[in-house]
Amino acid sequence: MASPKTTRLDQWDLMSLVEDEFDLIFSNFFGSAYPSLYRKGLHWKPPTDFFETEEEFVVILELPQVDVKDVSITYQQGILHIRGVRKAVPPSERRRYHKMEIHYGPFEQRIPMPGDVNLDHLAAHYRDGFLEVRLPKIQLSLNDSIDINVE
Repeated sequence: MASPKTTRLDQWDLMSLVEDEFDLIFSNFFGSAYPSLYRKGLHWKPPTDFFETEEEFVVILELPQVDVKDVSITYQQGILHIRGVRKAVPPSERRRYHKMEIHYGPFEQRIPMPGDVNLDHLAAHYRDGFLEVRLPKIQLSLNDSIDINVE
């Protein structure tokens, strides 16, 4: 039987894959990742890189013109949540768009971590339109021990 942590991560991964597939289908069919008939009020998803090194997990989001005060980052139950908003600047003149691909409004990314994270050393930096979150892995040697409570 899978542990609750493994099941939770697998469910998040599956939901994310299904959502990505819907985005691809609608993008190819309608020419937009988020047509109004798909889901009204859908958050936009900023382009994201997620990778790991031997020492840490690293998440990088492309967030140009986002004020760092409008971003919130939380880590709970093995999942990194990044939420925020990119505020649209009201145009000073009347516009007739021929192409509109820049998303404004709320955004959210939920990224399940594939391993344990050292919560005492999480770090986030925002520079040049990129948000970088570093989550150090818990490094255990063969001599380390962890007490496990039985419930």
